[in-house]
Amino acid sequence: MSQSWVSSVNSRLLLILLVLLPLIAASAQQSRDVEKTLFKLEDDFTQAVVKRDPKALGRIVSPKWVYSDESGVMGRDEGIKAFTSGSDTVTSASNADMRAFVYPNSAVVIGILQMKGRGPSGAFTRRYRYTDTWVLLDGRWQCVASQDYLMPNKKR
Repeated sequence: MSQSWVSSVNSRLLLILLVLLPLIAASAQQSRDVEKTLFKLEDDFTQAVVKRDPKALGRIVSPKWVYSDESGVMGRDEGIKAFTSGSDTVTSASNADMRAFVYPNSAVVIGILQMKGRGPSGAFTRRYRYTDTWVLLDGRWQCVASQDYLMPNKKR
């Protein structure tokens, strides 16, 4: 191999790297921005439950949203009603250990929802492990599917 050929290949590789590096950095930043948006939406979801605000939940979930847990599967209207009415009153809710898996027009967020409140049996503290699927629809992120399950109490 001639030295000029090697030099030419090295120059081309350097040029390719110089073009790709800003694109890779921009993609990573975009992914972080989407993650931040999704985590905010997850927190908005919890606050809508605390405030019993069906309109806020309706803005977060898509028209075809489906929710499932250990008791079964619910469509959008039934799911929103279950989260915003009923005998349990949630006084505080927060997310923990959230992770986002971001794709071009969709994402999956997993985490743990911690809720405190009062029900017919008295005060409660519950933890749910959840998976929410998000899709970019009409220019905004909307939750299209949610699944959670009640985690057993920690043994001390």
